[in-house]
Amino acid sequence: MKRCLVFFCILGVMLSGSVWAENAKDQVKKIAVLPFSVHSSEDINYVRDGIWDMLISRLSADAGINVSAKQKVTNILDKSGKKELTVADVYGLGKKLDLDYVVWGSITKIGNSISLDAKLLDVATYKTPVGVFEQCRGMDDVIPRISDFAKKITYHVQGKTPPAPVVAAAPSSASKTSPTSPFQSPDEIKVLKAKKGTFTSVINPAFITAADSLGKKGFWMSQKQKRRFKGMDIGDVNGDGLNEVVVIDEHSVMIYQKIGVNLKLLNKISGKASNSYIAVDVADVNENGIPEIIVTNVENRNLDSFVLEFQDGKFVKTASNLRWFLRVINISGMPQLIGQKRGMEEPFSNPIYEIVYSKGEYTEGERMSIPQGLSVYGLTIDSIEGNNTERVIALDEYGHIRIYKKTKESVYYKIHVFGGSDYLIWKSDEVFGGSNNYVDFKDILGNTDSGDAPGKVFIKERILTYDINRNGKREVVVVKNLSPMGRVMKNARMFTRSEIYDLEWDGLGLSENWRTKKIQGYVADYQFKDIDNDGKKEVVLAIGLGALLSRSVIVAYDLDVQ
Repeated sequence: MKRCLVFFCILGVMLSGSVWAENAKDQVKKIAVLPFSVHSSEDINYVRDGIWDMLISRLSADAGINVSAKQKVTNILDKSGKKELTVADVYGLGKKLDLDYVVWGSITKIGNSISLDAKLLDVATYKTPVGVFEQCRGMDDVIPRISDFAKKITYHVQGKTPPAPVVAAAPSSASKTSPTSPFQSPDEIKVLKAKKGTFTSVINPAFITAADSLGKKGFWMSQKQKRRFKGMDIGDVNGDGLNEVVVIDEHSVMIYQKIGVNLKLLNKISGKASNSYIAVDVADVNENGIPEIIVTNVENRNLDSFVLEFQDGKFVKTASNLRWFLRVINISGMPQLIGQKRGMEEPFSNPIYEIVYSKGEYTEGERMSIPQGLSVYGLTIDSIEGNNTERVIALDEYGHIRIYKKTKESVYYKIHVFGGSDYLIWKSDEVFGGSNNYVDFKDILGNTDSGDAPGKVFIKERILTYDINRNGKREVVVVKNLSPMGRVMKNARMFTRSEIYDLEWDGLGLSENWRTKKIQGYVADYQFKDIDNDGKKEVVLAIGLGALLSRSVIVAYDLDVQ
């Protein structure tokens, strides 16, 4: 009996050990590191080989990561015969080798400057959750960037949160910008804990950092509205010579006017409960002297955008059933309406066109010189380099700012290829934008029963441009909404604070001129227009309050700019 008991105990240990070993084996992630493509007039293959070896060495040091042998990767690449790999090529290689992840990228050397663009492709999700884009001044800068990239990959593969960065000591008063502490000040905590709303519960009165030259004068904040603002624009929409504030919620258009310290509701145009308004703009497209209100609307899985105009003392719908996502952008200060029809597989896969008014109708005009596949939202065109060369400035799906050369000949995924493209000029490391305004992809495409169809498609925030510094160069003004849980959730977002950034092209990329301090609330939309009819533009924000954003306010800040 004792011998049997001992036998079964040993057998149990052996079986449990086998199960443990099998589970451990399943947890090991398989990764291949591809040789980075090189763009340089010099022979810098040694840089490529050094980066290749470094990444393999760093990643192989983790017991939970199995890195494919270099020769195995080289053999497959040689058989493909391709020197430049697309994302689809990298994905196909990952599937062929039964990998969990693939690392790839490009190195570009111009003079003493080295541009590094490295990515990690998650084969299962077909996404690139980890990446690094750096402008380095020589190999001494490249090595730590690659090391950091390897650490990011390791943490991501392990499903761990990277350690918080060490907060540097505060810079001297001569420093151009000051770092933002991840912790709130005692005064800010008091405000957040206050039971009653105050001026400072929405926006910090010390609004601008490093912006003393902007002539700040103060704030104005409207009374709270018991509704969730989704979009906002400003213009004289009723022909009275004064600007109004046009706001949308889920299925209503409201026209307000700032009178003294109050925001007065002049008109409300209610839609149907089945409507889903996602964007609003104001522009005189038909050139009759009165700006139209242009609303992008989704109803019953179809785009049903429309135009409102003030006629005979009331707002009437002058156009409907418009099958475009619509947005007004300012190109070198001139407003232009652009539109994009929904794609069959992805909503923003079609080309973008200028929308013109001709013979009593809104129709497609000339195709815009914008890479196909970029969204009509989170995008603008302007000259930001101090010359007349216009660039396409856009937020990508992760919130990075990308700057492109104008083109009608290329689609964005061909520009974002393995090794880079001449059309992509610059990409930010930092993320901006951040929106919880969305369209249900399944509803638009009618794929309600398809488990493979994507879920929510978020509408990117505006990008504005203006020469605030009055130095002849137009800056990029962009919002950054901040979430306590980051942006890791694909279909759920919660933004509780925000910042506005002013960025200027310095020859290598966009550098920060100034930013606002933390704004308590979510910026649903914003504009740089004259809200109080004093002849000067203000930064105007439509801010959502509370976890459910069920209350909203309009906040204006005077930068004393004509």
